[in-house]
Amino acid sequence: MSHPISQKRLSRRTFLAATGAASAALLAACAASPGAAPAESGAGEAAPSGEAVQVRAHMVQKQDVSDWIQMGLDQDIDGFVSGNPDIEVVLETIPGWTPEYFPKILSFAAAGTLGDVVWFPPRHRSHISWGTQYDIVTDLNPLAEAAGYDMAENFYQGAITANSSDGKTYWMSYISEPIVPVIAYNKTKVEEMGIGSPSDDWTFAELSEWAQAGTTEDTFGYFRADGGRDFFSGGPYFRQYGVTAVNEDGTQVTMMDTPDEFVAALQFRYDLINTWDVSPSPSGGDLNAPELYGAQKVLAVDIWPFRIQIYPASFTDFEHDFVLTPVVNAGDTRRSMLNEHVFGITTASQATDAAFKFLTWIGGKEMNVQGLIQGQKGPIARADVWADDRVFEVIPTYEKLRPIMETIEPDFVVGNYRGDEFDQAFQQAYDQMELGEIEPAAAADQIVELCQAVLDKEPA
Repeated sequence: MSHPISQKRLSRRTFLAATGAASAALLAACAASPGAAPAESGAGEAAPSGEAVQVRAHMVQKQDVSDWIQMGLDQDIDGFVSGNPDIEVVLETIPGWTPEYFPKILSFAAAGTLGDVVWFPPRHRSHISWGTQYDIVTDLNPLAEAAGYDMAENFYQGAITANSSDGKTYWMSYISEPIVPVIAYNKTKVEEMGIGSPSDDWTFAELSEWAQAGTTEDTFGYFRADGGRDFFSGGPYFRQYGVTAVNEDGTQVTMMDTPDEFVAALQFRYDLINTWDVSPSPSGGDLNAPELYGAQKVLAVDIWPFRIQIYPASFTDFEHDFVLTPVVNAGDTRRSMLNEHVFGITTASQATDAAFKFLTWIGGKEMNVQGLIQGQKGPIARADVWADDRVFEVIPTYEKLRPIMETIEPDFVVGNYRGDEFDQAFQQAYDQMELGEIEPAAAADQIVELCQAVLDKEPA
């Protein structure tokens, strides 16, 4: 699954301290046990005739990342293995998440043992800074040109924009999905209650009326769930109201450039809990949305795309259905925001052509169609994948998401790359509002003040 998880950026000072110690350890390990140490960066050089070029790919150990890529190799999807006998792909997986992964990659870079391909889960374009600040990844455009590979023909523009800076494309999409674009609802219980089913063309006002009709003593009508308390997972919701988080270069908070719209968006979320009482309150602690939904304690919840397959398989006591997240006014254009996992080619790689072939395979049509219909990974920002009927036969709801992906907007930029801090600042005031401790208008002012204080800090 590809839901976002908080990331901690390493400062230059932290990088030097961490990699200095790691470098010594790695070099000692090389001397003591060369067979167990990471391959030297020169291992990817062009091999003599008849020998395979090795592509070392660093990534977290994760079902929809390393596990699926290994399955693709084992299944020889799209004939990658049989068609490239001169390429040997070695997946170097790192258990854990970004707190474990980032230092490991930086230690490889410091020791001169970095491989050919690296993975990254960006938030607020953090991958651009991380990859360039530490000189980890190289521009893919010259490699694409040499291979006759057209980025624009293969990926939606929103994904290309998200992965590029100053005319250079540093990353290729692997998982690309709209952030929380649908609502899952308990179709069985809704029909039993006789309140009518939600509709794809509903407004938020219509959703609130329906939620009030569906709220009983033991069941809430609706919960924001995955469409959370920050400006990442909740980004499309605020964009739907016409609210922009920051200016183009990510240096100024612009939420109050549209004050009426921003307060109205906050007011709706406030009313769900504190006025209409149709959503559970976080006053008792963190809320487990899947648990609430699976136990039929809430009729409808906002969800990430990966739950479209997981919920029906996990909760078999009732029938599920899915509708698009509402708009503010009937007929409004749907707004969106992109969540991604990406891969890049390292500046240390001496097997760049082979590494680029590997990237275009894991980011290719068949690998991603199969990933979806086999239930192994999230979608990707490729038009040919979203046009493939095999996907819709297995996941009919994806047909509703196709128009959203065709006009997908990239995540916004936090200029000093303190994206995690930015989201935490937003959440601080937002949580107070949901708890009923402050009114939406006051929350709006506090959010802007707190988030701007983050943007005013030195680059991370």
